[in-house]
Amino acid sequence: MAPDRSRWKPMLMGLALSAAGAGAAVLAQPSLISLLFLVLAFAAWFVGACGMVGYARWFFASEISQARHDNAGMIEKKNK
Repeated sequence: MAPDRSRWKPMLMGLALSAAGAGAAVLAQPSLISLLFLVLAFAAWFVGACGMVGYARWFFASEISQARHDNAGMIEKKNK
């Protein structure tokens, strides 16, 4: 969940594994293996959600930093 630019990779992998696990759970419906795939899908979803939070925190922090930098540049241009 730490802010980082590379958090999009676990976010998308978690989403893909979650969808694959849910699909496998549906296909293996009347067995105990279905429960295993369901647990895998929820775990992958949680990992993807943590990655999403880290990526979103990095994205918004970088956008705020860029806005502050642009605002400082505009103030500097007005003073000249």
